Amino acid sequence: MPDFFLSQKLKKLCESPCTLLWLEGSKHDRVLSVRLQDRRLILKLSDQTSRVVAFDKYSVTSVGLQFWSNGRPGVLYRWEQVPRELTDGKQSTALRITDNKDDPPPSAA
Repeated sequence: MPDFFLSQKLKKLCESPCTLLWLEGSKHDRVLSVRLQDRRLILKLSDQTSRVVAFDKYSVTSVGLQFWSNGRPGVLYRWEQVPRELTDGKQSTALRITDNKDDPPPSAA
């Protein structure tokens, strides 16, 4: 079961009208959706790829959330200077955040 506090912080980030970025080292990607599953983040990125980030610990920062996996940090960053891109002439009000409820039961495969 995901950490309730972390779920709430992710939801708050996703509801922001700002662009959300995933920063890791010198690389950055725009995030389209976030999914929390146990100790893993599943990020759908703007280049139509998904990134699975298993993490050992996390920290809340003033601009988002920082995650560590094997001592390597990654940041889910709220880029306040850039509003989320318009889609079909309308700005979306929130990124999609999902939880385990969207997964079919293991026996359904």
